[in-house]
Amino acid sequence: MRKTPDHSRRRDWNETLREMPYVRLAFAFLGGIAWQCHVYPFHFSCWPVSVLLFFLFALTLFIPYCHHYARQWISGLAGLLFLFSAGITAVQFQPQESKLPLQRHIYIKAAVSENTTAGQRYLKTPAVILACADSSGTQFLREKIILFLETDSTQALPVPGDTILALAWLSELPPPQNPGEFDYRTYMKRRHVFTSGFIRRTQYMVVPAQTKSLRNLPAQLRGNTQQIFSTKGIAGDEFAVLNALTLGDKKDLDQDLRQAYSSSGATHILAVSGLHVGIIFAILSILFSFLEKKRNGKPFKNILCIFCLWCYAALVGFSPSVTRATVMFSFVLAGQMMQRRISIYNSLAASAFFICLFRPFDLFDTGFQLSYCAVISIVYFQPAIYRLIYVRYKTADYYWQLLSVSFAAQIGTLPITLASFHQFPNYFLLTNVFVIPLTGVIVYLSAALLATTWMPVASDLLALCLDKSLWLLNHGVRFIEQMPHSVTSNIYISPPQLCIMIVLALLFMLYIETKNKRLLWISACLLTGLFAFGSWQSIQQQGQRLIAVYNVKNASYIHFIHGNHSVALRDSSNAEETFDFNLKTFFISTGIAGKPVVTLAAHHPLNDTTIQHLHTYRNFIIFEDKLIKILHNEQPTFKQTAPVDYLIVTAAAALRPTQALALYQPKQVILDASVPAFRARQWASVASEQAVALHDVKQHGAWIQKINRE
Repeated sequence: MRKTPDHSRRRDWNETLREMPYVRLAFAFLGGIAWQCHVYPFHFSCWPVSVLLFFLFALTLFIPYCHHYARQWISGLAGLLFLFSAGITAVQFQPQESKLPLQRHIYIKAAVSENTTAGQRYLKTPAVILACADSSGTQFLREKIILFLETDSTQALPVPGDTILALAWLSELPPPQNPGEFDYRTYMKRRHVFTSGFIRRTQYMVVPAQTKSLRNLPAQLRGNTQQIFSTKGIAGDEFAVLNALTLGDKKDLDQDLRQAYSSSGATHILAVSGLHVGIIFAILSILFSFLEKKRNGKPFKNILCIFCLWCYAALVGFSPSVTRATVMFSFVLAGQMMQRRISIYNSLAASAFFICLFRPFDLFDTGFQLSYCAVISIVYFQPAIYRLIYVRYKTADYYWQLLSVSFAAQIGTLPITLASFHQFPNYFLLTNVFVIPLTGVIVYLSAALLATTWMPVASDLLALCLDKSLWLLNHGVRFIEQMPHSVTSNIYISPPQLCIMIVLALLFMLYIETKNKRLLWISACLLTGLFAFGSWQSIQQQGQRLIAVYNVKNASYIHFIHGNHSVALRDSSNAEETFDFNLKTFFISTGIAGKPVVTLAAHHPLNDTTIQHLHTYRNFIIFEDKLIKILHNEQPTFKQTAPVDYLIVTAAAALRPTQALALYQPKQVILDASVPAFRARQWASVASEQAVALHDVKQHGAWIQKINRE
């Protein structure tokens, strides 16, 4: 007997989608943003197309033919195309480059926009250029910039609202200097910052703000809050974590502390997000609970909660995660006032839509992506996971809820976590059971401390409890990090693999809803493709032959990679450095991360020796079929020429450029990062005269040479 199709489940699914209109709208709009940025960017202005599609969509609303249920897809398609083109237009309307005159000294007037970070020699000051002047005239504009002010230990830090008058050298933010390095230039470009300025101590003055500006009020409040925490005796790592937990300011976190939170799986609490906004909302609900006893008091309470949440979002600088959570809570509270049931997916889609409408590049922020994936995964998977085990006792049930939430969040964030951080915290369940309740306590104590600052005894007692709670949090996280096998590291996920993993997660969710077995077959094919990509990467790594000269900290770092084996030649001054920030992603992608590396001193003569796949002879290096010479401070012991393929020059090179080129006759010269600028100019001039190819890693980034096997 033929089985009749079950249309009830399909009708339920379609009905569910109709209850979430913002999901479709957000997908179309965000798809346009992604298309313009990463797929096929249009170089012509798309706003006329958007206007035309909008009028086409409006026209379909008035055509009776399109009102029939079977033909509503016409107006729906027109609306989605309009939103797709609107996403492209939103990207095109963003500033793409600086309007400031670059690579020369100009006079500037800038307003400090954020709190200043103090370094050893320079102050890093985010500011807004108000005017600039040079010999061609004066230009008035508003453009964000990062100023580096030369300073001494006695100078007071500029605060938001202050004005800086200076003679500055402006330049573009540099692109990544090494393969796989974090692209700080693109990161800042998406925040509309294109330039930086370096200013000497004698060439600027800071004019204190005469009046308080509403624009600078959030930054000033953050500074005042930090001052309260500091005066109450909270310092060191405790202050750094408190600053991150409550204000979203992570500049005081040192690398070891960041690594401890990352390895233990507690990084998410350092980013002010939905967890923190939820705690603030709970505090506000308690404070304004008396309004519910009054007539029509509940709507007024919701309005006050929404206002205070947006004030908190402004205080932490409207970070994407806080803005998303605040928009979501605002939609839920507004729905309560209208006595309507609001879908959590609809609220999430609406918040993403409105955030990216004004800041489209936030779509590519890792924190933004992790935040949305975590919330969607928790909402979808947590109830099902929680129902797997019934727990009778209330305390045990509370911790089972935490475990189910943590497990659900990891399901949604796993692909992005592996692709972005190349590691997986194995004890994330244990970490979240410990840190989430303690984080709630810390946020509650922080709010109580700020509210009782005017009460010396009470505030001192609260500050003591807060400091001890932060100490317990930091030591607990470090203890989990130091446990055996706390983290699985050096995981490389390529972009195709990331896409496959995301599609697999979506197909799994669709299968749960529709029970369509065809989705399982598609998932099996994609899973096979995922493993095929991994095998192909492994084969590629086994066959790789690379010579690399990296650009790191004015130091020599030369690398020979043969399959999964590598030999690094580094000078003695940086032999203990790891340069993880610069090179970790590249090492992971080539499969040499975490594997033994032989280190030789590049500024000392090389002994005649043989290391696996690398041979040295009379200070020459033979790698595969290439002959390489690294110039040290030795003098040549022979008079006849010795032609080489590559001549790598370090700061300790004793030979002059003309002598070295005549003696070694290289096919290409590579100046490593230790070579001073004046010597690099000499080498560039001589190489140009003799028509010899030259690569300066300080100017052009790391030099990577692939050697093809015959």
